[in-house]
Amino acid sequence: MLNKIRRRPRVLLALLAALSFGALLQFTDTNPAVSQTLALTAYEAPDDPGLDPQSAVWDKVNSIRVPLTAQAGTYAAGGSIATIRAQAVHHGGKVFIRLTWADGTLDDATTKVEDFADGVAVEFPASGTSKIPSLCMGQADAAVNIWHWRADSNAGFQDPNVAYGGSLVDFYPDTSPLFYTAREAGNPYANPELGPVQSLTSKAFGELAALAIQDVSGKGSYTADGWQVVIARNFSTGNPSTVTFSPNAKMDMAFAVWDGSKEERNGRKAVSQFVTLSVASSPAYLKPES
Repeated sequence: MLNKIRRRPRVLLALLAALSFGALLQFTDTNPAVSQTLALTAYEAPDDPGLDPQSAVWDKVNSIRVPLTAQAGTYAAGGSIATIRAQAVHHGGKVFIRLTWADGTLDDATTKVEDFADGVAVEFPASGTSKIPSLCMGQADAAVNIWHWRADSNAGFQDPNVAYGGSLVDFYPDTSPLFYTAREAGNPYANPELGPVQSLTSKAFGELAALAIQDVSGKGSYTADGWQVVIARNFSTGNPSTVTFSPNAKMDMAFAVWDGSKEERNGRKAVSQFVTLSVASSPAYLKPES
């Protein structure tokens, strides 16, 4: 009994120290796991890789493999893709991010209501955000900027007469927006002419919105190994609520991947934790030819 009484002040002291340390981290907005965060450097590329996922530039640039997990929520959702490989370079005042992942099924058509598209997204803290935002769609005082690529928009317009070739009832007499209500209403996912990537902003669940100025471009290529996607944007565009790049800058970056064949869409996805993206002012470190 006497030993228990003597140990009690030590336990209380340790608890007080832990609480004080936690309060200090919150007050200083410090992330204790920063030293364990994966890091990716975007060096200056000698040549413009463009939007070609198979550009020779990518064969000489190092990559990182980022683990993914199911989207957290009331219950875990999605998570069929286990990892994603990321590379980054910059050239001519533009940053290029190449993402590759294994996917055994090509899901690039959503003409039928039961079909869902493959996709990938890159998330950054929005411009002006002074703290690390919530990974899940940001928060009220720390918005996020999301670049969302979709395989169906990448594939372009899907002719429903092909998808429903066995129809015995009717067919679409024209391919103008008049006969496609989503396109006529301006739904960007129904208008592949706008490009396969959307720049979005969010401050919380349910507040995801497309930005008025769309300045992100991208292109994907499907191979026997899965998807290869390049997403690019100028360093600075003046577009509010977006991330700004510059030489020697560092920022947080996270990823999300959807597998259409697993019926993943919206919050059903595989997500990563934040990694650190550094924009180097020096030329690219190129891997030697093998």
